[in-house]
Amino acid sequence: MEYWYKDHFQEDYLMIYKHRNEENANSELENLMNFIPYKPQQEVLDLCCGAGRHSRWFAKKGMNVTGIDLSSTLLAEAKRQSDTLNITYIRSDMREVSFKNKFDIVVNLFTSFGYFENDQDNERVFTRVHSSLKKGGYFLFDYLNPSFTRKNLVPFSQQIIDQTSIDQYRNIDNDAVIKRIVVKDNYSTRHYEERVKLYSKNKISKMLENNNLKIIHLFGNYDGCKYDQSSPRLLYICKK
Repeated sequence: MEYWYKDHFQEDYLMIYKHRNEENANSELENLMNFIPYKPQQEVLDLCCGAGRHSRWFAKKGMNVTGIDLSSTLLAEAKRQSDTLNITYIRSDMREVSFKNKFDIVVNLFTSFGYFENDQDNERVFTRVHSSLKKGGYFLFDYLNPSFTRKNLVPFSQQIIDQTSIDQYRNIDNDAVIKRIVVKDNYSTRHYEERVKLYSKNKISKMLENNNLKIIHLFGNYDGCKYDQSSPRLLYICKK
């Protein structure tokens, strides 16, 4: 399942995660961006932008935004919702981003990290972030807290959306959190799997520092509270 992410982020993804909307993006960024100096006309990279909800937040602040994602389906939806905004959307693997010293701010949000089996491939994302940033630029990185996830994993949940049932089965295996999703409607049953490697706080911090991304802040949730072992998230603000 090394390449699960190539098939996963399709139309069903938009339904499964429809609760991750503009309102969520606003509340997430309004707090966190208090810790990063930003202003209109700055260059922002939304790495793994999905359907563009965070990209649109930055664009509405008058910033020049580039959104990158591997899913053509999610990018099409992002473009549909962003047609009046100053956003450039590009299809690319996050490991292959080739910008040099272009961006004032790079963000990677909603656990868009740890997708690859190989540790070097995952760390390569941080190498690309560093190359993309201007000197003095900021990196906002959002990842799950493995210690919280291990203690609070919900093995099964079910929801019904527009007469479509969505069953989600979760477990941890070989230091990866695995989510198996079954989507069933009147026409078919579809199966998906998400797999995210669990890296400790110390390992993530080391990866960032190895790539000359200096850790300025570490928060435990989107409200900007300080991290501790019981925090649900690992939210880093780093500086090049």
